[in-house]
Amino acid sequence: MSDSPDELILKMQHLEAQAKAQQEERGLVKGLDRLKSAAQRIAAEAQADVDRLEKAQDDAEKQMEALKVDGVQPEEAPPYLAARARADEAKKELIRARAKLNFALDQLTEVERREYEAFHAEVRAEYHGQMAEDPLFNKT
Repeated sequence: MSDSPDELILKMQHLEAQAKAQQEERGLVKGLDRLKSAAQRIAAEAQADVDRLEKAQDDAEKQMEALKVDGVQPEEAPPYLAARARADEAKKELIRARAKLNFALDQLTEVERREYEAFHAEVRAEYHGQMAEDPLFNKT
């Protein structure tokens, strides 16, 4: 039994929509693995830096507190100033490390968004493929 011209046109429209959805999916997935692994590596390095710098800052602040127990004596001034300088430097570096970590996490969020969009494109392609193959799809 031959298809009517309207059914053939509709079938061609579904095949065209399927091809567009497949092309969109390929575009979204292209380079995603490389971006994801790079973002994961950067996030891991940044988290390690954050942990190290938080510990360094805490150690310097504890040393400052220990020196301030009975007031800073003149002979304790150089170690106190050195501890304060280490704490200040750790704070500055901690800001940079947290910014780097936030950037990496933003990249991972972008990867997840693109994976989600690619999944939806794949579903659309499958739907249009099924609609194009089913000769009774528009009949009840």
